[in-house]
Amino acid sequence: MKLKLTTVYSLQAFQLMRYATMILIGVFMAKSSLGMEAIGAYEQFMFLAGSVSFFWLTGLIRGLLPLYRETDSDDVRFFNAFLLISVLTLLSSLVIFFLAEMWFPQQAVGDGFSVRWMLAIYLFCTVPAGLTEYYFLLKKKSARIVVYGAVSYVLMLGLVLTPAVLGWGIGSCLKGLVVWAIFRYLVLWFILLRYVRLKFSAAYQREHIGVSVPLILSALVSGSAQYVDGFIVRSQYDESVFAIFRFGAREFPIVLLLANAFSNAMLPTFASTDSLETVLEKIKKESTRLSHYLFPLSGLLLVTSHMLFPLLFNQNFAESASVFNIYLLLITSRMLFPQTILIGLKRTSLIAWASIGELLVNVTLSVWFVQFAGIQGVAFATVLAYLFEKGLLAMLVESRLNIPVTKYQNISRHLIYSLFLLSLFYIVEFVIY
Repeated sequence: MKLKLTTVYSLQAFQLMRYATMILIGVFMAKSSLGMEAIGAYEQFMFLAGSVSFFWLTGLIRGLLPLYRETDSDDVRFFNAFLLISVLTLLSSLVIFFLAEMWFPQQAVGDGFSVRWMLAIYLFCTVPAGLTEYYFLLKKKSARIVVYGAVSYVLMLGLVLTPAVLGWGIGSCLKGLVVWAIFRYLVLWFILLRYVRLKFSAAYQREHIGVSVPLILSALVSGSAQYVDGFIVRSQYDESVFAIFRFGAREFPIVLLLANAFSNAMLPTFASTDSLETVLEKIKKESTRLSHYLFPLSGLLLVTSHMLFPLLFNQNFAESASVFNIYLLLITSRMLFPQTILIGLKRTSLIAWASIGELLVNVTLSVWFVQFAGIQGVAFATVLAYLFEKGLLAMLVESRLNIPVTKYQNISRHLIYSLFLLSLFYIVEFVIY
C-alpha cells in the first residue's frame, strides 16, 4: 500500500502511540516488583486526573478546530484557547488537590500530601499540553505530529517504568509521570513564545465558549461511561479489584478509531452534489466492508485473550480477560452509524438526547448488575447502554427523517457477524473458561 502521511493518519498514529504506551506501562508494571495495591494506586492517579478534565477539554478542542483560520497569522485564536483551557485546568487542579488524599492509601504511595501535589501538578501541566499535537494539525505539520508523539511517549515509558523496574516504588513512578507532564508543558510554551502572538481577545473567548458549550455537554454525557463504571467498581471493591477492572476495561482501539474515522469521513458527502440515496448507499457499502475485517479481528482477540492477559501481565490479572472480552462486544454498536446521518443532516440535538438516555441506562444497569455479576456486570451494562443508544438513534432517524435502517446498514450481515461474535463469547466464557 502506498500511504501518504496526512494530518489524519498522523493524528491517528499519535493516538495509537498513546494507547500502546499505556498498554506497555501496564505490562511492565505487572511484571515488576510492584504489588497489586501499588498498581491500583497508579491506575487511580490516571483515572482521577482524566475524570475531572476529559469532557471540557474534548469540547474546547473540538470547538477550536472549526474556528481556526489559516489567515490568523498571529494565531490569536490558538492562544486564547490556551488561556481558556489553562483557567479551567487551574480550577480542576485545585479541586483535585483537596480530593486526592481520599483516594490514595498511605501504604501504596507513601505520604498522602505529596501525592496531592503530584496529582495537581500533573493535571495542571498535561491538560493544556494536549493542545500541542493540535497546533501541528492546524498548521498541517504531519511529520511533526508523529515525531512529537514518538519522543513524548518514549520519554513517558522511560520516566515511568525505570523506577518500577529498579524497584524504587510507585511514588517514584508517579514523580516520573509528573516530570513527563512538565516536559510536554514546556514544549507547548516553546511553541507559544516562538510562533504565537500572545494577545487576549474577549470576542474570541465569547465565540469559542458559545461554540464549545454544546460540545462539552455532549462529551460529558457520551464520554463519561468509563468513569461511571470506574466509580461504581471503586465504591464496591478495593484497589486490587479496581486494577483488575481497569486493565480489562479497554475497548479495542482499532475498532473505535476506524469506526469514528469512517463516520467523520462520510460527513462531507452530505454537502456534496450526490443525492441522499447515493450517500446512504455509500455508508451501507463501506460500513459492510469495514465489518469484514473488524468482526473477525475482534473474534480472534476474544479467543486468545485468556492466554494473552496472564502472559502480558501476570496471573493476578487473569480475570481482566473476561472484562476485556465483554468490551469487545461493543463492536456490535460501534459498527452502526445512525449518528452519521443525524450529524450530516444537522439534527445533532437528537444525538444529545440519546446520549443522556445512554448514560441513564448505563448507570442504572451498572448499579444493578454489579450486585450479582461483579465487575463483569458493570462491563455488560456498558455494552447494553451503547446498544440502547444506537437503537434509539436508528429509531429517531426513521421516525423523524423517514430513513429506515436498511437504507444505510447491511442489517442481515451485521446480525450474522454479531450473532457469531456472541456465540463465540458464550463458548469462550461459559464453556471453555
